[in-house]
Amino acid sequence: MIAAGSAGRTAPGFVLVAFDGAHCDRIRKSLGIRIPFTNLLRFLVPDDKPVRAVYHRDRRDRTEAERLDGLLRHLKRKGFEVRGAGPDDMGNGPRERYGTNLVELAVAVIGLADEARRVVLVGGDRKLVPLAQALRERGTHLTVATSLAIPEVIRASPELLAEADAVVDFTAEVLAAADDGTRND
Repeated sequence: MIAAGSAGRTAPGFVLVAFDGAHCDRIRKSLGIRIPFTNLLRFLVPDDKPVRAVYHRDRRDRTEAERLDGLLRHLKRKGFEVRGAGPDDMGNGPRERYGTNLVELAVAVIGLADEARRVVLVGGDRKLVPLAQALRERGTHLTVATSLAIPEVIRASPELLAEADAVVDFTAEVLAAADDGTRND
């Protein structure tokens, strides 16, 4: 069951699955396939447990916003909560290319962690290590889910993986869904 939206609508003790959209983009490009997000969610949280799925992805400019529009609308229809700044939210002046999305993701996860049974982070950036450490200090179980079959330069950081209570390599699940023709369901 995917429960999205405000915490008031989500059952206590849900599993929080937080997606770093930029990390998902890198995995998609590296593997050369679309990620079947709903199937992936069921793989990461089996047994029909209550889930709150939060997808974070900044859109730095109009071109990127247009490219991501279909995916983000699809995720919303499937019950995912979509967060992240759009081009109009970036303000004037130079735009940070990496990092702001991760700060927003970390703040959202910490804000929901007390209500969650556990946290599954689909991400890999080393900048998320302080989030993993904060979750550990709170006693919140953290699983980092990623693809370990992608090039080392874009793979999840060893430091983040070391901080996790568990690591799930979902490469086989994503590739199997692609092989059977499953799309972004």
